[in-house]
Amino acid sequence: MSSTIKCFMWRSQFPLRLPNVLSTSLYSSNPAPAQTTKHPDVRPLEDIPGVSGKSALPYVGSIFLSKSLDIGADFQLQTFCSRLQKKYGDIVRTRIKDKWAVFIFHPDLAKEVLEIQVKYPYRPPIDIVRVYNDEQKLSQNLATLNGEAWAKLRKPTQQLIQRPLAVSAYVDILSKVAEDFVQKYQDGGTFDDLRPVLANYATESVGMLCFNRRFGCLDKKSIINITLLEDMFDAIDKDLRSIVFKPYIYVSTPLYRQFKKAADHLFSITQSEIKNALSTLEKMKSEGKLDAYLEQPNLLYSLLGHPKMTPADVDRTIVDLFVAGVESTSNTLTILWFELAKNQDKQDKLYKEISSVCGNGDVTKEALANMSYLKACVRETMRIYSPTSPGSYRRFDKDVVVGGYHIPAGTELVICLQQMCEDPRFFKSPETFLPERFMRDDATLAEEYKNTNPFATLPFGFGPRNCVGQRFAETEMYIVTAKFFRRFKAMLSPGSNQTMECKYRTFVAPKSAVPLTFTPRM
Repeated sequence: MSSTIKCFMWRSQFPLRLPNVLSTSLYSSNPAPAQTTKHPDVRPLEDIPGVSGKSALPYVGSIFLSKSLDIGADFQLQTFCSRLQKKYGDIVRTRIKDKWAVFIFHPDLAKEVLEIQVKYPYRPPIDIVRVYNDEQKLSQNLATLNGEAWAKLRKPTQQLIQRPLAVSAYVDILSKVAEDFVQKYQDGGTFDDLRPVLANYATESVGMLCFNRRFGCLDKKSIINITLLEDMFDAIDKDLRSIVFKPYIYVSTPLYRQFKKAADHLFSITQSEIKNALSTLEKMKSEGKLDAYLEQPNLLYSLLGHPKMTPADVDRTIVDLFVAGVESTSNTLTILWFELAKNQDKQDKLYKEISSVCGNGDVTKEALANMSYLKACVRETMRIYSPTSPGSYRRFDKDVVVGGYHIPAGTELVICLQQMCEDPRFFKSPETFLPERFMRDDATLAEEYKNTNPFATLPFGFGPRNCVGQRFAETEMYIVTAKFFRRFKAMLSPGSNQTMECKYRTFVAPKSAVPLTFTPRM
């Protein structure tokens, strides 16, 4: 019996069980309108500093612009944005394909853009994902949908995993996975490359969220082929950077085949796991043990029972949460632990906080609530190494005003968060790892170094299209980091690179292996 048919069966047999706090509406029925005005003091779009001449031509203009910015064949969006800001300033007008776009490099301007409320924020779909979904007759997902269709898929998922109460239910589960991870390496040692190790951990913990089952990735080879996972995000990155005609829409290409091979691998895993999870639910019901089984949180069960989720929506949502959760969490954890190993004084300060808060007890949700330095370490990591590139995106269906300029409907606005995070105007000594920037009551760091503008760093986005898995990812990183650094002292391995070089695909990732040596604390 297919997983889709079983989804229908379970929908009819099991009512949705959600705490009242999870069933409240997350969308305003009357969002504030987009700002529309043509005041005489408002300047036209053409007055925004930016491209002209050949660089302003549709499609080919970006080629001339890249040449003027001295960007070679290996186009990197981060380099492009940085040089665009250097040449034109904090608000820049340029071309993306045949449309005008405005790039934002100042948090005050970002605030203006992000506080314009719209019911259904638009985001350009990822073409290669959309084509794959159509070819495989899959539901489109949050990365490819817009408008009401996007909101219908986003709302139930957000209800179930983004609110604090929903995530706190998973703390005990995540704690057990993290404890097993720490116990495996209780004698200390060296990781030749930290990322695959943490990818196994992330697979195990995200698997508990999505499928309520331990995969055994901590003891054996991961069920995910990490190389294929990287191939998938590499293909998405190349697709997003392409401004020309995309032939894979009509015929198979090497790029599309690379993506399809990876996507097929990941879908085969998730489809098998969904089938197994449904079988477990059926078995528990037949044995009269379902109520006891569901005392633990069960995301798949809750999604299946949601009246506004189709079986295809459930399949697609689980796949996206699983794949994105493994990739983004393992990368950010790797970079965080690298910085803590490199900055021994910060690691010692974190260890003291963990010891003080937890004492001889476990890392509970109550303990996490009091670990402000741990959270600051994660935030500072995501400031220096922005999780996504280049930042946030908006496109409004009405005219708006930003920075005193009239922005016509349909203009694309790109908020370049990483450039803000690297800007010494907003973060003094931006290259230095200083978690104290995010400690409001910490007096050890001069105020001039601290984060004073909340719109200068938004690693999970802002508003209705922020990262749906934010709270789960943060909790997952907090727990395993607290457990690991409570037990071990970590150092960069002798002779290893003291500088973290990263690449940007959908998510930031280390460019090369990250070796780490760790010894048990006495």
